[in-house]
Amino acid sequence: MAQPKKAPKKKSSLNKARMRATMERSLDSTRNERRSKERLAQDLVYDAMEAETSEQRLDLAWQALALDPEHADALLMVLDSTRFEGEDRIDALRRIVSVAERRLGKNAVEEHAPHFWGVLDTRPYMRARMHLAEELRAAGRLEEAIEHYKEMLVLNENDNQDVRYYLLPCLLALKRLDDARALMKCYPGECDWNAAFAWGRVLERLLSGDNRGAAKALDAARKQNPHLEVYLNSQKRLPKNLPHSYSPGSKDEALCYAELVRKAWQRHREAEVWLAKQRETNPMERMDRKD
Repeated sequence: MAQPKKAPKKKSSLNKARMRATMERSLDSTRNERRSKERLAQDLVYDAMEAETSEQRLDLAWQALALDPEHADALLMVLDSTRFEGEDRIDALRRIVSVAERRLGKNAVEEHAPHFWGVLDTRPYMRARMHLAEELRAAGRLEEAIEHYKEMLVLNENDNQDVRYYLLPCLLALKRLDDARALMKCYPGECDWNAAFAWGRVLERLLSGDNRGAAKALDAARKQNPHLEVYLNSQKRLPKNLPHSYSPGSKDEALCYAELVRKAWQRHREAEVWLAKQRETNPMERMDRKD
């Protein structure tokens, strides 16, 4: 009896191969289209960051979201235009961070830490997480904020976002002195260049019971930035609009860090009393009186 031909089996195999190839081309086309939209959205976000008005910024952000609905930077811009406050705002920021983290992929930490900021794709996530940490800090939820700050420094030890300047006052506010000292040790020399560290060092010495060391640190802090002390003593109120940039030792630097540092000092009444007693030794105080 004649054996049946196997041609239909070959035909079936050929059809499967063609189907697979067609599917792969279709998937590649979809991926390329998505990537193209994501790139266009990113360009719009960059334009939004440099927009002259808040209206232009928001319009560009919405355009970016139309192309890429999960773009973290654009979502942050839209959120800033809303009236979300308190827990609603924190919850929205958590969602944005979650979306940004998912887009990074499972292996992002292993591949890019501890130099996260050096990879452009990680920056929307890092910016979103910084916004969340700041919102938690402003709400007085310092322990939660600290955890975010610390993890961000693990991801990016070069700290391009200046996270350390926000972390140190939080640690001092909660009297986590070992952590504060460890942070200052990780970034040696900052007390000579940054007001948050210089004035934070004074508070750290006071909380450690080292009044002599605190007096020495006070002299150094006044040299680094003599303009900050009047805000710690509540002699001056902070303006509503703060500078966008500053030079070390300038009045603008004092304005940028006064609120952060003052909140840490306000947690420790004995430190405030000690600082108030040092006013007579403040050269800026004497100059103000002459004027």
